Amino acid sequence: MKTIALYDGTCSLCKETKRIFEKLDWLNKVEWISLQEYEKTSNPISISRQDLRKELHIITSCGDVKKGYFAVRRLLILFPVSFIFSILFYLPFIPQIGNPLYQWIAKNRHKFLRKKCDDGSCSL
Repeated sequence: MKTIALYDGTCSLCKETKRIFEKLDWLNKVEWISLQEYEKTSNPISISRQDLRKELHIITSCGDVKKGYFAVRRLLILFPVSFIFSILFYLPFIPQIGNPLYQWIAKNRHKFLRKKCDDGSCSL
């Protein structure tokens, strides 16, 4: 089973993140599904609609759910080109910096994307 990445298909930052990560995924280990499509199907893993829109979520091949910084960290370690770099994200104390930084970017994405986010989807 592939890792499933759930992203907001209406968010410019999310779509750009998906585009970049797909280029890194040479071995095709990740299946990207918009959360809008994911919500239309019956799924064994229940994640609230509000939580899905706040940050990137992945479902690992083992069925574990990772979100935000921890999802990005897990994705980067899957890709050959980013594997060595991604090890830095697993060093002690890095999550204490990386997670709040991810949360801040996710919370303020509408400020970064004013010109690309016309429909207001980035303002959650």
